[in-house]
Amino acid sequence: MRRALLILFVLGSAAVLGAVVLMWTHREFRVSGTITVAAHLQRRLPQGSVTLFVIAKNRGGVPVAMQRIVNPQFPASFQLRNADLIVPHSRFQDSLLLEVEMNSHGTAGAPRPGDLRGAAKDLVFPGEKRVHIVIDKEV
Repeated sequence: MRRALLILFVLGSAAVLGAVVLMWTHREFRVSGTITVAAHLQRRLPQGSVTLFVIAKNRGGVPVAMQRIVNPQFPASFQLRNADLIVPHSRFQDSLLLEVEMNSHGTAGAPRPGDLRGAAKDLVFPGEKRVHIVIDKEV
């Protein structure tokens, strides 16, 4: 009888622990906000087909999530979610670097002359909803 109770206790504890782990690993990843263009670059916005990339990087500079916005209208809203994670089901608690790249060649991470860039002023944590990024640099 004691052995049966012990087995039930162990199995019950494992089930609770498994449920906690499952809840933790399926937490929603979200970061959202707006992107604007600095006044001195308003006339330098690329014409025609334009792609705006919103890229979240870990503190080591490795991209962890990316959203692509085609032909954005400014101010542009963005929302990074689980679907935008580069490695699905990743968990992030630590701060992130949030950057944007805008160009007419459609490739992120390979800047060319004339591409526009910007970054959030401060580090961002998952769950933040009012991140403001200013595109303020030209390559």
